[in-house]
Amino acid sequence: MRSSPRRIVYSLGIATLLVSLVLHLTKKTENSAEEPVQKNHDPIQISPPIPAQALLPKVKKSTLDDAMLLQYASETSTAAQDLVLLRNYLDNVFILVKQRDPRHYATNADLVQFLLGSQGQQEPYLSADSSHLNQQKQLIDRYGSPIIIHPLSRDQIEIRSAGPDRIPYTEDDLVK
Repeated sequence: MRSSPRRIVYSLGIATLLVSLVLHLTKKTENSAEEPVQKNHDPIQISPPIPAQALLPKVKKSTLDDAMLLQYASETSTAAQDLVLLRNYLDNVFILVKQRDPRHYATNADLVQFLLGSQGQQEPYLSADSSHLNQQKQLIDRYGSPIIIHPLSRDQIEIRSAGPDRIPYTEDDLVK
């Protein structure tokens, strides 16, 4: 009768396990003959498990604005570059959120609610504590003035900064 290779491998595996078990048991009995085992009758106290969240450091969840608007209103950028950064950021959000309603970004306040994830989409794309928001939760320019949002179509919006004079619709306004 001929044995299959599978049966031979299986038999060798069983034999190896048996030899390991015998060696382990003989080693244990040799050690127990040399050293008497002390019995401890104290009850073992088991502490409750620590939840994994408690072990992890508290980390602020990163949003798209954290990465894309890093240079927004910084000392190394200009007001015109700020609007380009904001435009690129919004274009990327609009690429990610296919199903959207232009009413969700008709005004600055609407746009912020949309970016915070409060207008139906799941992910927030703006941190609620973003430095790009004023106390009224409006997107602001480098001068602290609210950005003026004007939807042109479903996929296009005009972004306006009131400029250094902080008065909208004057000569120093920046538009993208």
